[in-house]
Order: sequence, then structure tokens, then C-alpha cells
Amino acid sequence: MNAYDAKKSVVKAGLELLESGLIARTWGNISCRIDDESFAITPSGRDYSSLRPEDIVEVKTDDLSYEGPVKPSSEKGIHREVYRTFPEINFVIHTHQVYASALSASGLDEIPVPGEFVSDSFQEKILCSKYALPGTRTLRKNAGDTLRKTRSHAIILKHHGALCFGKDYDSAFETARKLEEICLRFINDKGGKISSKKNCDSVTPPWIYDVIDEIINKKGGFLTFCNNPQILKCAEESGPLLPYLDDFAQIVGLKAMVCDSDEKEIIKALKHSSAVLIKDTGALCWGTDKKDAEAVCMIVKKNSTAYLTAKTFNSLKPINTFDSLLMRLVYLKKYSKLY
Repeated sequence: MNAYDAKKSVVKAGLELLESGLIARTWGNISCRIDDESFAITPSGRDYSSLRPEDIVEVKTDDLSYEGPVKPSSEKGIHREVYRTFPEINFVIHTHQVYASALSASGLDEIPVPGEFVSDSFQEKILCSKYALPGTRTLRKNAGDTLRKTRSHAIILKHHGALCFGKDYDSAFETARKLEEICLRFINDKGGKISSKKNCDSVTPPWIYDVIDEIINKKGGFLTFCNNPQILKCAEESGPLLPYLDDFAQIVGLKAMVCDSDEKEIIKALKHSSAVLIKDTGALCWGTDKKDAEAVCMIVKKNSTAYLTAKTFNSLKPINTFDSLLMRLVYLKKYSKLY
């Protein structure tokens, strides 16, 4: 495939993945093989809805070098591992999709594939690679080790997300969609009782608006109220919601406190975190603007699902505090400034 066509297909995939809900904003990355020596990949920290073919970066497979001022995704190394391991693979999608991400926090090393899903893309199991900080050589190495063992066209990256691939655009995208079906079914078959509903039917309590007004007056930015069955279950817990996924550590913080419907308590909880859970109510999520607050809400929903999944498999081991703090500081100092 010539370079320009490869870049166009990456842009197209980004838009389709946004519409599907498998990725949001800049989370995840997409690439297409150009030839044996190079591949085209999404740039670092760019919203997929704004991308054009000229924004997609051409990267050399041998040394991950590139030309020009646009930086490629920091996860370019795991894409290279796919292309090196599977000569027949031409398209790679790295997602932070909800149910695969939830199982990434389960402590499991492999996920069985139901018989009706077994195909060229999915054999008898989906492997999970060891955890490592995002964008690091260790993550690349761990992914590579798992890729060399798998017989399926997807692996799960622990506490992180999924890596899906195929011989072309359509097969890679189908793999990502089927992976979500497999993961949700497996969680619920094991008693997870995870709902696919995005929100509950309950309306926003009127008193929440007074809290929102006071916080915005003091802190600025934007606040959004969100709930779904998983958030409400986590809001029943006595302790805070901790990072079971690395994007929670980066964007929300080291924890989201669980509070009663007390205005002062809620305001205090939002001083050191982007979100707070309110018992029997839902979550308040803060961002610099509406889009940012909605992103925080999405991550809280996803991390709530990951926590409940980890609980289902008796593996309540959040990301350690040091790694969580490091990711949070890097995000605040560098990545968040891209918005």
C-alpha cells in the first residue's frame, strides 16, 4: 500500500472507532503497514475527529524513527511488535475499550473464547500481557512476549487496554468489536452482572446543581453529573475508588472519594481529584471544559467497571501508588497541556 492510502485508512478508522465508542478523544492509537520497512500511525495527543492524512506519521519499522515536526504515538513500539511478529498483518488498533479494559484488571493471564466466536481471528483463548507503565520499553517488551505466544488477533494489556489487529482495515475493526462481546459475556458468565447501559434512568437530583454552581465559582472549569449501574455500585463502597486502569490514574487522580450528599464533603473531595462518587446518587466529574469533564465521566464509568470485574475475580489489586502518582504527574505536567 502506498503511504498516502495508508494514512487515509488510519484517519477513516479513527472516525469509525470514535463513532463506535471503542475509543474516545486521543486514547488509543491506530496504524497501517505501508511496506516491510514502515507503517503509518496516529500522532501523539491529537483528537481523532480533527485528523487529516497529512497529520498521520510515517515510522520506520527497524528503529522507530520518523521525519517532520509531528510526533507519532508514544505506543508506536507495540505496533511495531505486531508487524514484526505477523508478516500477514497490515492494520493495528490499540484501544482502551470498556470490557477488555475491565478484564485487564482481573488478574487473569488468559480469557477463554466461546465456541461460536472461534475463527481465524480468535482461537481458543485471548492472552493478557504483564503490566507496565504506558509508553515504556517494558510495555513494548511485555506486549512482544505475549504476541509471540498468541494464536488470536487480539491481546489484552493489563491495567491498560487491548491490542487488536488484522490483515486489513475491516478485519482489525471487526476483531475489536468481537473482543468486546467476548469480554462482556465472560465477565457476566462469571457472575459479574455488568450492565451495558451507559446511564441509569434516574434524573439528576436538584440539589446537585447548587453544588455544581459553588464549585465552579470557586474552581472554575466545568462539572458534569453522571451515573450508570457500575458507578452506583461503587458508590455503595465505604472506601474510595482507586486506579484499576492507568488512564484513571492519569486523568482522575490517585482516588475518587465516596461521599454522602454533603456539599462541603463533596467540594473537599474535588480538591485533589477530578471526580467524586456520591452515595445512592452517582458521580460528579470536573474538567477544564465540557469535553474534558465528559472524558472524566467516561473514565470513571470504565474504572468502576474494572473495579467490579476485579472484585468478581477476587483480584482487588489496583495500580500501585508510586506508578499512579508518576502517571498523574506526567499527565498534569505534559499531556493535559495538549488540550
